[in-house]
Amino acid sequence: MVLGRSFVTLGAGVLMMITLGGCALMSENEPSASPAPSGNPSPSKSTLSTEDAALEAYEGMWSIVVENSHTTEPDVTDLDRFAKGEALELAKHGLGAESGENVIARGEPEFSPEVTSVDEKNDSAEIKDCLDSTNWLREDADTGELIEEEPTSPIRRTVEATADYDGLTWRISQLRIFEQGSC
Repeated sequence: MVLGRSFVTLGAGVLMMITLGGCALMSENEPSASPAPSGNPSPSKSTLSTEDAALEAYEGMWSIVVENSHTTEPDVTDLDRFAKGEALELAKHGLGAESGENVIARGEPEFSPEVTSVDEKNDSAEIKDCLDSTNWLREDADTGELIEEEPTSPIRRTVEATADYDGLTWRISQLRIFEQGSC
């Protein structure tokens, strides 16, 4: 089901968000959210440019999501270092839904995020990505069998994210994932 501006989200899980979709109830005015090792500290304003710090938060969030998509027992304790609010809840819900269905991921997605705008006054940045999940497939955790057909063409979706600086660190606060073929 798609609502509003046809945003697809992590309704039934991180991979389902990517491969099957869900629905998000976001207004058109709501802003939007790629991977860094989970051992990295949260991006701060003093050490990086605004663009680099926003991208580091986006990449850090996705790194944790992708890493945890490969297990039925996701550990999302580090996720709040890179995400907050709706983006954090969406990622946690998605990982929990997939593990509850005994589904894990095989492979990894590819990212190509860019900062599209910066609002220095409000300490926020908008990010746009074309996420390619062609090689990030869902499989049964027990048998290793794919739950879906291997794609014959690329599976790409536009992702929009908003990164906010709270005085200490940059984190992704909004995450919108569009339908397949949107980029």
